[in-house]
Amino acid sequence: MADLATLLGRTFTPDQEQQAQALLDQASSVVRAYVRQDITRATTTDTFTMRRADPVLHRCAGVVTLPQRPVVEIDAVLVNDVATQDWWQDGNDLVLRSAAWDRPPAANRPPQVTVTYTHGYDPVPGDIKAIVLQAANRVIVNPSGIRSETVGGISTTYLIPAVGEYLGVLLSRTEQKVLDRYRRTAASVNLRSR
Repeated sequence: MADLATLLGRTFTPDQEQQAQALLDQASSVVRAYVRQDITRATTTDTFTMRRADPVLHRCAGVVTLPQRPVVEIDAVLVNDVATQDWWQDGNDLVLRSAAWDRPPAANRPPQVTVTYTHGYDPVPGDIKAIVLQAANRVIVNPSGIRSETVGGISTTYLIPAVGEYLGVLLSRTEQKVLDRYRRTAASVNLRSR
């Protein structure tokens, strides 16, 4: 909020603060959705289906790719609800040395791995922060989304999102290019049969 007020060069009234906070929240949500990341430092517990790894290359039972980046610390790992220390971290991958993959009752399905890990940025990188501020600023400065205006003949042109121009707190193509380095490009789907 203070950074947005500084950017605009003014002090917000209480009503303007509420509007500005709502716009900052919307812009943050749009950025998070685009990069498919939480961005801010947090701790998450989630369950994943272990996938097989190349036994010659990895010499392990399997791998789980943790979706939130960067992975700061792995706090706990459970394989089929049993705690284990038999793993190592390789970037965003959790590599498990051994697991009951080929023995009953897991013979018919891959092991389920529950991981508690800390991820994200503290502080948030400056370029992400700048994009959130700019997206909120655009709406405050130009709430109607007017691109051009002629007063004498009353001609108004609005921004068109189909050609890549912003509307509201949506991201421009340039902002998307900046955010691409933080973007998670692949995701896994956990399918379980009951």
